[in-house]
Amino acid sequence: MFTLNTIFVVIDPTTDVQAALVSATRIASQNKEISVHVYEAVYSSGTNTDADALQRVELARHHAWVKSLTEPLEAAGNAVNIEIEWTADWRDAIAPAAKRAGADLIVKAASARSGAGRRMLKTSDWTLLRNSHCPVYLIKKDELQSGIKVLVALDIARDDELHTQLNDRVLEFGHALVDNIPENSLHAVNAYSTADNFVSPPDLAEKAGIERTDAYTVDGAPEKVIPEIAEQIGADIVILGTAARAGIQGIVIGNTAEKILDALNTNILTVNAE
Repeated sequence: MFTLNTIFVVIDPTTDVQAALVSATRIASQNKEISVHVYEAVYSSGTNTDADALQRVELARHHAWVKSLTEPLEAAGNAVNIEIEWTADWRDAIAPAAKRAGADLIVKAASARSGAGRRMLKTSDWTLLRNSHCPVYLIKKDELQSGIKVLVALDIARDDELHTQLNDRVLEFGHALVDNIPENSLHAVNAYSTADNFVSPPDLAEKAGIERTDAYTVDGAPEKVIPEIAEQIGADIVILGTAARAGIQGIVIGNTAEKILDALNTNILTVNAE
């Protein structure tokens, strides 16, 4: 069972609009026992006769800025820890920092980049999905109103250990977001590419514990089907399973999640197998 004790928030130093912090604050406001670890990676390659002094000044400046951003959260009663890390390789630094902080959930604004650009460059989202030890919540829509539609992406035709674990984890998080919240609703999608992998809507509905009308099984590649269904139903959050594992199976699942990430215009929660 998932327990949320620490939220790890990634600050974007290029903007004053911190969608990840806004979303994390909304989540933490439900439980004052949740602590929030706010992280920013900074670096300057500018020439300076005293590199150590430059580093000290920049770290202090960014710490003061982040502290001003977190004042409302602290005033609300949640514990807040601020970490400013000096590193040029900020993409690779996020996941290890989250693990050091004992994070149960990482919240980050999604990087805006085309699929082609994402394949050519190692983006922060790509790296984070591959290396994170815990669920990652990527924000594309920073204002979610009441009546949230949550779409879980499943693959119930495959019964190997990895897919079974991912399906169970995805459903666990999906139900956590909608159970006992009357305005929210859960929907499920299962893409299949061959007759051998066909899944009937009633079977998907039974597996997900939802109404038949909220279950969608579609012939096609997941990276095409899932965004189409998300747009069709007006989903606010899509939950995907991803695998940070060695071997071809983990690579395929990871690549699928990354392709879907580019095509979705919703918030995305990726969960990994335990």
